Amino acid sequence: MAYSQWLSGLHFQQDNLVCVALQKSRSGYALRRWWQLPLARDASEEEQSAALRRIQREMPRFHRVAVALPASDTLQKQLPSPQMALRESERALWVAGTVAKQLEMPIDTLTFDYQSTETNIYSVTAARRRDVAALQKRLHTAGLNVEAITPDASALQSFFTWMAKDEQGLCWQEQHHWLWATRNAWGSGAEPPEGLLRCTTQPHNGPSFNPWFPLTQLQPPLPERGDDFAIALALALGVR
Repeated sequence: MAYSQWLSGLHFQQDNLVCVALQKSRSGYALRRWWQLPLARDASEEEQSAALRRIQREMPRFHRVAVALPASDTLQKQLPSPQMALRESERALWVAGTVAKQLEMPIDTLTFDYQSTETNIYSVTAARRRDVAALQKRLHTAGLNVEAITPDASALQSFFTWMAKDEQGLCWQEQHHWLWATRNAWGSGAEPPEGLLRCTTQPHNGPSFNPWFPLTQLQPPLPERGDDFAIALALALGVR
């Protein structure tokens, strides 16, 4: 069953909705389908739902979708580990309460995800609960099986499996905006940090990483604007 499922990444962009569907086999990842639909980021809920339903109609019954949440809509915090030993459920409550207090926001208005680093620091990502809930509702209403909602910049870390270990990270450009990720951090802005590989299919003076490289099977026709699919590909590769 795991090999028969389509693993998909969905990315809302400035003027497009892009989606890519992969299928995992013993030989690697195969491209099964891609979509690039005109859709402004400020499109109405009806327009977004229509685009999502079109994608869903062309998906098989067994599929899992990871969708990008703009990094600009999230907040990141670094927390030292608590001095006392906590069970997992207690730790989650401690992280949520500590971050909500620092942000001076009610805890029930935020949703959290966190991971522990090698230095016993908790890397916490927070997003407004209403934003995540609204996105989940649109996807579920369209009939899509949502596996994960992931900050778009952090999705780039899925490519690190196919990169040399001494590479610091990746950056990807959408119009005049950059997303970037290293092995310990991620973010967005007008300029990426220095020393990162550029995630692109286009000729480039400096070092680069082709986001289609991890796929072992490609089925033409392929999209003319292959760079547009970088985040969607990263999301799909991150579905386990």
